[in-house]
Amino acid sequence: MEKKRHQGRRVRRRPKYRRRRTGLFVFIGLVILTLGAFIFFGADLTSNNRGVEQVAEPPVAEAPEAPSEKASDEKQVSDKEQASDEEQASNEEEEAAPIPPNDPTMYLSVPKLGISGAMVVGGEGGLEVGAQVVNGAPWLPGSNTYIAGHRLGFPGTGSDHIFFNLPSLAPGDEITLNDSLGQTYRYRVSEILQVDPTNLSVVAPVGKDIISLQTCIENYGDYATLGPNWNVRYIVRGERV
Repeated sequence: MEKKRHQGRRVRRRPKYRRRRTGLFVFIGLVILTLGAFIFFGADLTSNNRGVEQVAEPPVAEAPEAPSEKASDEKQVSDKEQASDEEQASNEEEEAAPIPPNDPTMYLSVPKLGISGAMVVGGEGGLEVGAQVVNGAPWLPGSNTYIAGHRLGFPGTGSDHIFFNLPSLAPGDEITLNDSLGQTYRYRVSEILQVDPTNLSVVAPVGKDIISLQTCIENYGDYATLGPNWNVRYIVRGERV
């Protein structure tokens, strides 16, 4: 009787032991599956994420080079030099501003015409001693210093043939005036005019420092006939340099 009971109990215990062992196997299997899935899918996920990062990452343009201190210093030096040059030019211009002389007598030189230090004075007397200043003065800013002279003039005086060859001057030729203080005014021929004697506009200022040398010719373009009518004013203009 005891044995049967005992046997009956053992029969009842075996399923419990098997259930525990089966549950343990299942648990271990689940753990193994979980680890495998984590290893497999985790690695694959990491790989995918890396690929996405590589594709999504936009190309970065090379950053512009920052200006160096040396370039900045060079620019500052250049600006200072430019300011210094402008200041120096301004000072030189102020220093070069002519002083109006008390004696308005001037002396004309035109190398191409062989004229050297010819006297230039106002009034009719200028046409006898050399040439006559009709209007303006080189020491006045923006002046048209207008000087007239004869082609033939008076023998034995400074006016004799003083502007005889005036028509031979061409653009680029030099003209020089000196005043009674020794100040020098240099000009370069820039324009040739032929006008009627009644045209007085050629005497007026033109907005810059110029010199006008005038003589008379018989007719427009006629440089060979030497009077007696002198119907055209022949004018050579030069700009101050």
